Amino acid sequence: MHRQVIGLLAAGCILCGPTQLAAPTNAAYLPDYATPAVPAVITDLFERDVVSETDLYCMTLAIFFEGGSTGEPEIGMRHIARVIAERAKANRREWGGNTICGVVFYKRSKCQFSFACLPLARRTPRPGPSWDASQEIARAQLEGRNEETPDLIRYYMNAPLSNPKSACTFRKEFVRVTSAGRHEFFREASSAERRELESQNHHDCNRYTASLKKSKAKTKRFAKAHSKKKRYAGKTERRG
Repeated sequence: MHRQVIGLLAAGCILCGPTQLAAPTNAAYLPDYATPAVPAVITDLFERDVVSETDLYCMTLAIFFEGGSTGEPEIGMRHIARVIAERAKANRREWGGNTICGVVFYKRSKCQFSFACLPLARRTPRPGPSWDASQEIARAQLEGRNEETPDLIRYYMNAPLSNPKSACTFRKEFVRVTSAGRHEFFREASSAERRELESQNHHDCNRYTASLKKSKAKTKRFAKAHSKKKRYAGKTERRG
């Protein structure tokens, strides 16, 4: 991904330069200022750390949409930055590998970070205080200055907005470390901790069980109404 970004930036810089890079045939008879110069922006490109700038943008984007644009407190945004960095550090295929952008935009059956599946128009950030704050937090994380957050957190969820099944899975598989704003943050559990979590009575699991019962009852009512309608239709045909 980084090579593609660098290639595109380099191509863009070349296209931005003068359209005629070769000197004209009568250049010897022209003043020195007539000889086209190599665009300075190309030199600038190779002096910059494009990979770091790309990581900064991807992390800023995730922090902004996952927390900054929804009014999360600063500490919650810092926790989100930590989760992204820890997943990249773990270098797992199921998380998108060892790059920040790979983690932020990873998609299997669904996007790892929900904002990445939004239409482009809805995930295009607007400049302002929230973006600036998100960028500063992202820069602090990438530079190793995000020391206020636990280094073991790799998961988070917004329980009220999560479907009951996912929320129940979180409760049974991961250890809750802290909460901030609308989000709760989790670390991976040991085998013993997972057995303990599975034996506990979790509110979100009760909510999931209730939703299953409600769904089954709805399906049963629909099937009963459909059967009744079918019998009525059969009687009408026989009378006809």
